[in-house]
Amino acid sequence: MREPKRLTVAKILCPHGMWGEVRVSSLTDFPARFKPGTTFVLCPPLLHVRRLTIEGAKSHGDKINLKFKEINDRGEAEKLRGHLLEIPIEEAEPLPKNSYWFHQIVGLEVVTTEGRSLGRVVEILRTGANDVYVVKPPGRGKEILIPAIKEVVEEIDLKAGRMVIEVIPGLLE
Repeated sequence: MREPKRLTVAKILCPHGMWGEVRVSSLTDFPARFKPGTTFVLCPPLLHVRRLTIEGAKSHGDKINLKFKEINDRGEAEKLRGHLLEIPIEEAEPLPKNSYWFHQIVGLEVVTTEGRSLGRVVEILRTGANDVYVVKPPGRGKEILIPAIKEVVEEIDLKAGRMVIEVIPGLLE
């Protein structure tokens, strides 16, 4: 899979208050990104707004209220509902060793330690405990759910485009 030019870091949920604030759901593991002065690309863009710069931010549990310099009333904020906030890939935080971006995992071929191909990763589900890789076998086979845990995922080789897994009891049943 080609590396994207931008990464999505939040989804705008709804307006909050009368002065143009919005409530967002963070889609990043780096919440410190939501601070005054940070600029995002709005996706899809609106006619008059392509970039948004944070003027103020307040965390509320797993959601964040953001005030953008470019948005000053509830009507303008309403137009942002459902849009995504993105950053250029060059601004991405460096990942710890053996960590990967979703776009690096989706598309990888999944093979067992015995060399049996199970298909390709088509989606990643975020759960409370660990991510789960959804693998689509060739043809019309049933999707396989692979927990992203070290007991199962033996190796990820981005250059070869594959993930090697250890089949634990019950995984393929």
